[in-house]
Amino acid sequence: MIGRRGFLAGTICAAFAEGAKGRDKAEPARLAKSDVFVAGAGPAGFVAAIAAARNGANVTLAESFGFPGGMATAGLVGPISKFNFAGRRVVGGIAWEFVERTAALGGAVTDLPKGNVPFEAEVYRRVAREMLEEAGVRCLWQTQVCGEPELSADGSIRAVTLSTGGFLARIEANRFVDCTASGAIVGHCGFGGFRSEKGAAQPLSLCFILGGVDTDNARVLVGKDNERSRNPVLRDALQKAMAAGRIRSFGGPWAVWGSTIRSGFVSVNATRAAAADVTDPIQIAEATALMRREIPEIVAVMREADPAFRTAWLAQTAAASGFRECREIAALHRVTAQEFLGGADEPDAIALAAHPMDRHIAGSSAQNLTFLERPGVVPLRSLVSAKCPNLLAAGGLVAAESAPFASIRVQAQCMATGQAAGTLAAYRMDEDVRQADFAAVRRICERNGAITMSPNL
Repeated sequence: MIGRRGFLAGTICAAFAEGAKGRDKAEPARLAKSDVFVAGAGPAGFVAAIAAARNGANVTLAESFGFPGGMATAGLVGPISKFNFAGRRVVGGIAWEFVERTAALGGAVTDLPKGNVPFEAEVYRRVAREMLEEAGVRCLWQTQVCGEPELSADGSIRAVTLSTGGFLARIEANRFVDCTASGAIVGHCGFGGFRSEKGAAQPLSLCFILGGVDTDNARVLVGKDNERSRNPVLRDALQKAMAAGRIRSFGGPWAVWGSTIRSGFVSVNATRAAAADVTDPIQIAEATALMRREIPEIVAVMREADPAFRTAWLAQTAAASGFRECREIAALHRVTAQEFLGGADEPDAIALAAHPMDRHIAGSSAQNLTFLERPGVVPLRSLVSAKCPNLLAAGGLVAAESAPFASIRVQAQCMATGQAAGTLAAYRMDEDVRQADFAAVRRICERNGAITMSPNL
């Protein structure tokens, strides 16, 4: 009998061999059809793909980077936040399984009361890849969705076009799950729109890692609820540097164990660029270049200000800048601030958000932070397209007002919504996804370890 890994490798080779005939022609190559196609392998996407595959679907996953993890591994964004609220677990399922497997390889710290999990980015990549392979997901690395999807007469998506190395390929599926940061599928055909008005979106950041830090005397682990984790000494120094014209802007700064847990190293989130239309290549390029230019001066200020950073050196900058909000799906339901803060259970509740409502202000170093009194509820309806019978979204594309989204957008909650979207994508694939039994899907998620309601919090 051929093992799942052997079958997986064979199907990938066969798909590209079949499609290679069209590579010298104008028409895209054709890949083997999947039950479920997932776009994006960030925290939401890789979990969505695993969930769909574990629930019996044949799954293809496409990711623009050459590895899973998205902004966690390419953008060096850490820690994974937030698994606990008031000392109680609020995110479980595939997300917590992933964290435990990462910790078993020495790649994560899982016992902080706050429920944030710092990690080692390379181990994160490895564990996510292994879990995808074990589930039998067909992974197309360095491949991204491009252009408008091909629609059927009933408005459902028949196929999407993929681009890899300048070549095009076409893939059909029964259901599509968009987990890309910018909404590569959701952005077309009226399936979604921008979350905030032009110029009002949260600013971009570009993370980096410092070596040569005295981590014995630096505050590298942040473990308390209702406490800001930014470094006050470094913040004061950066404010003075900005006033003196040494740097243009900054955020935080957060200099902790986040996407690294190595002695002598910290990950830093301190750069800031004005809100940009991240679907505009010129704007995203200019914002990224600006932040890269400012990193050396930010490091110099940190070395001057804090003895723990006196011998710090720039070890790595992220491969890509990160943006905190872009598009959202036009869903059956949009989460409002009032219902989110109310914390009431919903029949289709599929995730709990415990992170503070964390909204960064473009054009300044300010951050509006509202701590929650109870976890907010994310309903499955906020992941389901109102306009397309076979389209779902998760992670950064959840339909929510800006205030609740500022809590929902972090990694653990993205993973939780990814598990829900993947589970629904594999559920009765001959039906209109909008007519699915959402309560039944919730029960499936719960049987697979997801935490959807915490009445005692």
